[in-house]
Amino acid sequence: MKMLRGVTKGLPQSGLQGGAGVGVFYLHRMLTSKVAFLQNNPLAAPLGFVILGHVLKKSAKLSTVGAALIGAGGYAGAQVFEVRKSMQTQQAAAPAQTAGFDEDTGALMDANDIGALMEPSDVGDLLNSENYADAYAL
Repeated sequence: MKMLRGVTKGLPQSGLQGGAGVGVFYLHRMLTSKVAFLQNNPLAAPLGFVILGHVLKKSAKLSTVGAALIGAGGYAGAQVFEVRKSMQTQQAAAPAQTAGFDEDTGALMDANDIGALMEPSDVGDLLNSENYADAYAL
């Protein structure tokens, strides 16, 4: 029984810290989807969580929440950093597109020219052919 009391002694504080972490996750997600400043400066929200957590740690009643905010802010900052790093890697690896590619192909093959290449008389008599070899004989 004594061992059970030792395990459960800090359970309310741990629950509060876990709940604060979940709250910070959803708050961060909501803020970054709705606030333009945070979309342009993605590390601002995690830094704000860390600063708010530091201030709350000085309060006797809210020190547990402050510690959770600091941890959650650090985690969110690391996630933002890693996502940005992977996006930069993907952009660097993307093949370069040729400017004017669509216009250049139009000069080689006009939409009206395709009919001249696909008439049944150009390929052989497809309708009366008995096998594919006859169809391609000119």
